[in-house]
Amino acid sequence: MLGSRRQFLQAVAGTAASAALPPLAHAQELPKLSWATFTPGFVPAFMERTIAQGFDRRHGVELAPPIPYSSLTTYYGDFVAGSFDMCFGNWDTFAVRSFAGVPVKYLCGINPGSLLNLVTMSDSIRTIEDLRGKTLAAPTSSGTFRLMKSMVRAFYGFDLEKEMSVQTVDHPLGGVTLVLAERADAALTWEPSVTIGMTKNPKLRVLLNMGEAYEKHEGAVMPFLGLAIRQAALDKYPGIAAKLDKVFADGAASMEADPQAAYAAAEKDTKLPAATLVSATQSGRLKYLFQSMSDPKARQALIRSSEILVAQKDLPKAIDDSFFAS
Repeated sequence: MLGSRRQFLQAVAGTAASAALPPLAHAQELPKLSWATFTPGFVPAFMERTIAQGFDRRHGVELAPPIPYSSLTTYYGDFVAGSFDMCFGNWDTFAVRSFAGVPVKYLCGINPGSLLNLVTMSDSIRTIEDLRGKTLAAPTSSGTFRLMKSMVRAFYGFDLEKEMSVQTVDHPLGGVTLVLAERADAALTWEPSVTIGMTKNPKLRVLLNMGEAYEKHEGAVMPFLGLAIRQAALDKYPGIAAKLDKVFADGAASMEADPQAAYAAAEKDTKLPAATLVSATQSGRLKYLFQSMSDPKARQALIRSSEILVAQKDLPKAIDDSFFAS
C-alpha cells in the first residue's frame, strides 16, 4: 500500500514538472534565413519551388519569402550591405566582394554556364571576329560581363572591350531590347532573356554560347550561377551550410524533374509565361546542376575558372578554399 502511494505521488510530481517545461517546438525553432531574387527571370521559380515543396523545413531550415529586385546594381549592393543573408548570382561577383573584405562565402552552384550567351540579329555577324567595330550592349556592373570578356579573350583572343563599343545596361533583358530595336549589334545576356527576345523576333540568334565554348576548351562544365551566404549567418547557425546543401540539391532536382509545373506555379513571381521558361529549358541553355562546395571536385572547378580570369588580368588572384562555405 505504501509503495503504491509513493508511486502515485512520484507520478504526480513528474507530471507537474513536465508541465512546467517549455514546449519542445519553442526550444528547437528552425534557423531563419533571408534572401533575395531578381525579376523577371527563372530565379524566383527556383526559390518559390524550394519553399512550396517544403525542402527548407524538411532539412531543418526556414527560408523567408525572397525580396524581389529588378536592378542588378541595387541587388548586389544590398547584399554587400547586409540587407539579407543569401544571394543568388555568379561566383566571380562574390569572389570580387570577398577579396574586398566583404564577409561572404560561396555555398553552392545551381546553374552552369550554358545560360550565358552573345546574341545578335545581324546577318553580317557570323563569328566572334565579325564583332570588331560593332556595338555590344552588356550589364557591365555584373560579374557576368567580367566573366564573359575574360573567357572570350582566353579562348578566342578577342577583347570585347577593346574591339567593340560597349553600351551599359542594368538588366540582361536590356541588351536584348537594344538589339531588337537595332540600337546595338549584339548583346551579352543570359536566359530567359535570350528566349524572350527570340519570341519577340525569331531573327534573334545565339552567336556564342559560353557554356559550350568552355566545355570545348576546358573539357568541363562551366560554373556560373549559385548561392553565396554571409559569414554572420554561418556563425549564427553552426552547421547551416550542410543543411542548405540538402535544401538546394532538392530544389534543383525538382526543377529539372518537372519544369512545367514549377514555372506554371511561379508565373506571378517570375513575371513570365511558363511557356517562355520551358522553352529556355528545352533549348538546353537553362539547366539546373547542383554542386556543393563541400565537394572537392566542385571547388576545384571554380578554382580553375578563377585561374583563367587571373591569367586574363580580370581577377587579382585565384580563389582558394577560404572562399567556400563549410
